[in-house]
Amino acid sequence: METKLTNDEKKKRKRSTILNAAIKLYSDTGFAETKVADIAKEAGVSFGTVFTYFDSKEALYESAILEPLKEIKPYFIEVGEHFKGEPLEVVKEMIDCHVQLFSMRSEYLRLIQQVLARPDRFPKLFKELDDFVKVFKDSIYPVIEEGQRLGYFYEESPSLIAESYFSILNGMRLTFIDEYTNVMRQDISRQALRLFGPITNK
Repeated sequence: METKLTNDEKKKRKRSTILNAAIKLYSDTGFAETKVADIAKEAGVSFGTVFTYFDSKEALYESAILEPLKEIKPYFIEVGEHFKGEPLEVVKEMIDCHVQLFSMRSEYLRLIQQVLARPDRFPKLFKELDDFVKVFKDSIYPVIEEGQRLGYFYEESPSLIAESYFSILNGMRLTFIDEYTNVMRQDISRQALRLFGPITNK
């Protein structure tokens, strides 16, 4: 028996459909070239319906960046809570999780790259992403330092390791333009792990 959706559930679903359509089109053609009418068509709603849920084209773009960011944030800024064990195991689990998250969100990765490439055009969004990266680095530093103390990782600047790791994640979409496969994810995870430099005799 099919369960009937409440009005609130219908609204949430429609809003989500519009947002996903916006993410897809904004990532394909950029903010300036994407028309709200095209987003409405992609979502299967009327032009006016878009503005029932989002105040403006700019507000929709902001939501397309910030709402997915809110979903993935806990896996980056609460490293010690989400991944348990010795530093090497924590980093391995973290990398596998992050690579999987981003490999499934290739369109969102393109959106992030748009903002990072134009901090002057999107100052508010750029600051949100920049703050996100800073908080992630603060979260991963203790794990790296503990791994270095125990001899698991290279004696390298934790900041450099964290920044290099994030660059790999951000560059995934530029390097692999086809659909991700399990083999690709494993290859990327392996290369990312090498940044931390697991000592082979440990």
